[in-house]
Amino acid sequence: MEYIIGVGTNIDRENKISFAVKRLREEFKVVSISSVYETSPYGYQNQPNFYNMAVKIRSELAPENLLSKLQRIEKEAGRERKMKWGPRSLDLDIILWEGGNFRSENLTIPHYDIKNRVFFLIPLLEIEGDIELDGGNLSHLANRLLPYQSIRKVDFSLL
Repeated sequence: MEYIIGVGTNIDRENKISFAVKRLREEFKVVSISSVYETSPYGYQNQPNFYNMAVKIRSELAPENLLSKLQRIEKEAGRERKMKWGPRSLDLDIILWEGGNFRSENLTIPHYDIKNRVFFLIPLLEIEGDIELDGGNLSHLANRLLPYQSIRKVDFSLL
């Protein structure tokens, strides 16, 4: 199965983004990687800007098992869940998967708030093209958010 993982950090951003890509490459077959984008905080605003990107992986894990593995990688990066939408060393979200929709007590795919987060939509648009998502294409969904959420591509190499 192919999954698209949203990667985000606003603590030690360069190191944590590099760490995330390295660990995803160690654990899974990485199919494609978006550029890195600097974005304004979503939700709680009084914190540093984030680095965000999307990584498409291939894995035989079921969605909830993948989520558990991603949470272990977050913990390796020093992730502590103290405050909703607060600063974080690493955030790994399953935003889409080849299987379509999935819902459980702990996980919703597509990500429950994907349409309202430009930091998911722009990297996703880059690696998937202008696909249809919940009644709108990615470019339309992203364009309606751009006046309200800042995003800029960062010159950052992940080689």
